[in-house]
Amino acid sequence: MVPRTDGLDRRELLGGAAALGLGAACSATRREPSTQRPTSVLVLLADDLSARELGCYGCADARTPTIDALARRGARFAQAYTAVGVCQPSRSSLYTGLYPHRHGAMGFGPIREDVATWPELLRARGVFTAMVGKLDVDPVAKFPFDHLLKSVDMPGRRDPAMWAGHVRDVLQRAQGRPFAAVIGLSDPHRPFDEDDTPRVTDPASVRLPRTLWDTDGTRREYARHLDCIARLDRTVSLALEELARSGRERDTLVVVSADNGASFPFAKSTLYEPGVRMPLVCAGPGVLPGERAEIVSLLDILPTALELAGASQPVLDGRSLAPLLFDGSALDRDAFVTMQTENNREQARPARALHTARFKYIRNLGPDVATVSNVVGHSETWESGKLAARTDERIAARMKAYLYRATDELYDLANDPDELENLAVSPAHAETLATLKGRLREWMKTNGDPGLEGFDA
Repeated sequence: MVPRTDGLDRRELLGGAAALGLGAACSATRREPSTQRPTSVLVLLADDLSARELGCYGCADARTPTIDALARRGARFAQAYTAVGVCQPSRSSLYTGLYPHRHGAMGFGPIREDVATWPELLRARGVFTAMVGKLDVDPVAKFPFDHLLKSVDMPGRRDPAMWAGHVRDVLQRAQGRPFAAVIGLSDPHRPFDEDDTPRVTDPASVRLPRTLWDTDGTRREYARHLDCIARLDRTVSLALEELARSGRERDTLVVVSADNGASFPFAKSTLYEPGVRMPLVCAGPGVLPGERAEIVSLLDILPTALELAGASQPVLDGRSLAPLLFDGSALDRDAFVTMQTENNREQARPARALHTARFKYIRNLGPDVATVSNVVGHSETWESGKLAARTDERIAARMKAYLYRATDELYDLANDPDELENLAVSPAHAETLATLKGRLREWMKTNGDPGLEGFDA
């Protein structure tokens, strides 16, 4: 046995030989299975929200009583990931249950014509499908929801009462049939300072994540971001009231999650935890309550909806969460791969990451050029950081670390959840690095990931 100089023995490092190198039994407490299961799914999908920003995930400044209460009576997944940390490819993966290189939308392009989608698969089973809000996929014709209302056609996209009205409309249109609906909410996406944004959080007292530099501009933006999240929580509250009023809460699984992380440095458009670790709260009839430690993903939502609808399961990258939610079963997944290809339509900055329960390995495949994202040069956080960096070496170093990435990054998420110390340069973690690097490469090879060419370059 290898000495535990890095906290893992060889069995833990190499665990997961099955299922494309990422399958190994995760521990789970076996509980009495439920005999009652919902037949419908209501997904309330936030826009640009990291898990760490909700009260139920430990944010002391969050005002999210509704989502927190939902987490207490349902299942809260502590390690849930989106496949990619930016909107369009993430949503394309949600609606197909596939990784970007399998559905075709590696960045901001269309999915392939031969890929089956959420509405196509569920309608075949007689399920009423609906999508209201931000769709952000291409081509729209490949997503023939029974009811589709895109956010570009909706006035007052931040108004909780407006969203509640649309939830009510979806439930009425379902006419008692099983349904699978996604409500693509607008909060807490930038801009944070629209006229109808409540200003409650005090920038001076807000507790910033350690990943961000402490400037007045960062504080102002993060406080407004939390205010947008508070409004999101109000929207969720009104949506749940509509569900209860309709009587459909008796047969509906409610899922609260987000497409990708918050629009701040080291979050959205990156593979750091705030960019790809999502909130995932599931509640409904028969759901066994409690925190779940299994590694799950947004890819798993479509397979879950298909199982609840009694539909046959096509070959997908995601897996149904029903056994975890209703039977307390284990999930044979001990790691998950996230990927990044495009930060915007002009520049590719590809990267891949292997996430385990404790460690994470990132391989940056892109050229050594400055990162482009919607926070660089377009936010108070960034501009105030540039000013402070003139006299503060720590801020200057942190901003440089965001713009330019090492080829290999390794983080101990148990001891360094903010990913501030890259252990890839540590001799004590050389075996951990080599093992996770090997697992990631093998996954890319087995799954036909086109990024493998960059990995081996």
